[in-house]
Amino acid sequence: MAFSSRWPGANETEKLPNFGDTVQIFGAVHGENRSRLSRWPSTRSLLSQISHTHCQANTSPLGAQFVTGSSGEPFVALSNYSYIIRINETANDLTVKIEVPYNPRMLNTMGIQEANTYVVTLSRDKKSWVVDDSTRNVHQSENNTRIIKMTSLDGEYLLVGRKTVDTPNIFVQYGQGATRTVNVTGGAGIQEAEFVDGLRFSIQVGKALSMNVDLKQGIDPTTLPANTQSLNSFMWIVNTSDPNMKVTAQMLVPFNRNMLVALRPAGSSPSTMLTVAKRAVNASSGQFTPVNKDAQVVRELPEDRIQLPGMMQLDGQYIILVTNPKAVGGSPVQTSSSTPGANGSKPATTSQAKQTL
Repeated sequence: MAFSSRWPGANETEKLPNFGDTVQIFGAVHGENRSRLSRWPSTRSLLSQISHTHCQANTSPLGAQFVTGSSGEPFVALSNYSYIIRINETANDLTVKIEVPYNPRMLNTMGIQEANTYVVTLSRDKKSWVVDDSTRNVHQSENNTRIIKMTSLDGEYLLVGRKTVDTPNIFVQYGQGATRTVNVTGGAGIQEAEFVDGLRFSIQVGKALSMNVDLKQGIDPTTLPANTQSLNSFMWIVNTSDPNMKVTAQMLVPFNRNMLVALRPAGSSPSTMLTVAKRAVNASSGQFTPVNKDAQVVRELPEDRIQLPGMMQLDGQYIILVTNPKAVGGSPVQTSSSTPGANGSKPATTSQAKQTL
């Protein structure tokens, strides 16, 4: 199944269905054009089934600033309504492409580049508009923005634009200043931001919040829990405009597999030896402690990030701890203050060094 768009003029005598009308889709391998009063035509192909579909306009959709799956901000709506599409049957042999037209003059007035237009899909929890860059396509020669490779029609869709000079994904740099600050809008929706090394935040807050992240070199081994060491020689320091604000957030903390290889005994995996720990944002001493330890999930290749769900407060200093894993058929590898790690020290014994890959 495929959708395509056009502006009036291609066939002025064609009767266009209104929002709420039911449109029949016939079976067999062929295409059909269906247009809306919104000037959102559609081309559909279906292999074997006969279905009916209809489209409603939602004039009070979730705010366009609540976008997940991409990075960079701010996102704004390019239409004052969203499209809710429903199909009365499940068609397993459906192939779908949705295109929504944009007005180049309006984009120019708003300061939005055509390459920064998106058709977004409302998430299942209805808390964000989802971007999937692997299925996104902008057809500038026809002034259309697409979602391709779809296998279902049901959903709610919105045309949005991102008001940035850059057109690819936007990654935040570490440090202070306006261009290195993440601005989160308060409300029922979720927003996301990703930093240059892959540190990613998904945040929902009740009121506006700004956030910066810095890197600080040097970790005192005496501040670490017993039988652990820091994977990195640095920490992430997260500062927000309101440290006491309760948030609903998730963090994805990246780890360097190449650094881990030297510490990884044969047969163990990062999921058995990596934990994110935290202490107060302004602490100069004091212990790092694991964050929601039982809830952490290590996402291994190809992502290599540690997922921290259920975060209720963001400010703090964060590190990745390496615990003592077990080698295959052996006992835990013994470590000491001279275990290789972020402080650059050497193996305590030759036998220990031989156990690492």
